[in-house]
Amino acid sequence: MIKAAIFDMDGLLIDSERIIMQGCIQAAATIGITYTQAEYVELVGRVWADSTRLMTQQLGSEENFQHVMQGLNTYLDACNHVFPLKPGAHKLLQFYQSQGIICSVASSSPIPHITHRLSHTGVLDYFSHVTSGQEVSRGKPNPDIYLLALQKLGLQAHECIAFEDSELGAQAAIAAGLRVVVVPDLRQPSDLVRSQSHQVVESLEHWLQNHAALAGCII
Repeated sequence: MIKAAIFDMDGLLIDSERIIMQGCIQAAATIGITYTQAEYVELVGRVWADSTRLMTQQLGSEENFQHVMQGLNTYLDACNHVFPLKPGAHKLLQFYQSQGIICSVASSSPIPHITHRLSHTGVLDYFSHVTSGQEVSRGKPNPDIYLLALQKLGLQAHECIAFEDSELGAQAAIAAGLRVVVVPDLRQPSDLVRSQSHQVVESLEHWLQNHAALAGCII
């Protein structure tokens, strides 16, 4: 029986990646740059500093990057930087709460983004701890963020399960020794991550439907 579940946020708990990606694509188009989903996916799971460096390279200059960020912020202002929950997220958190399983967040996003997005979807109070990529020196796929999350929980890796949507995030959780459930968002996991994961499922709702009856055994 596990004692805690550690969740990524963007693309896993909340449906933010597609909206942010579309904002980047539209902003880049205004300066004549064709920005693709394949390029954006390379950013997913990375801490802000790493994403900034990579996206600047993708866009060709710091000036282009700043223009796209300004356009993205304008695009996101229309929705107050709030995104919908992914299917099954709320129900799974409710289920784990009913089972006495601690829930925690380990997200590459800055802490203000984490608290804003989760509070506006009504689920922030389900989490006993929040760990941000800002708190570690190395971002995903390094295990640092998950090792810090485990430290905050005061638990060992075998006592927890992690939920991730991205390749880099899954690699980080696996490297920390966690059993990982991958819920793909913008891209399917590689064969290597798939083979090393506890399970790959279509959605958090799918995971809950298939495993709620096993409470006390697997989850």
